[in-house]
Amino acid sequence: MKKIAILFSLFICFIAMRASAQTEQPKVLVDNDKMKVTQYYSLPGEGVCGKGKHSHPAHLTVLLTDADVTITGADGKTITQKVPAGTSFWSDAETHEVINSGKLPMKVLIIETKK
Repeated sequence: MKKIAILFSLFICFIAMRASAQTEQPKVLVDNDKMKVTQYYSLPGEGVCGKGKHSHPAHLTVLLTDADVTITGADGKTITQKVPAGTSFWSDAETHEVINSGKLPMKVLIIETKK
């Protein structure tokens, strides 16, 4: 019985380690007096560039992978979009929630300029 309990505990630890390894944390690639470049990775159903409703200063977004996203703005309006890899766009400072509503993981760069 003791062996079964130990094996079960090891199995649970293994599952937890695999799950945490699949979700990458945002990775700051550049942060200096001119700009901050952050790479975000999200699994389906997860936040793309932060968890829940959050804010960003004005920034450039560059999609590194194809993406299906659901965006909820500060006003509560929701839109769903397909965005191909390589797409880039400028956004003024904003508050939003962005969810990876596709079936595949996605990567995006957020580039903030500093004054």
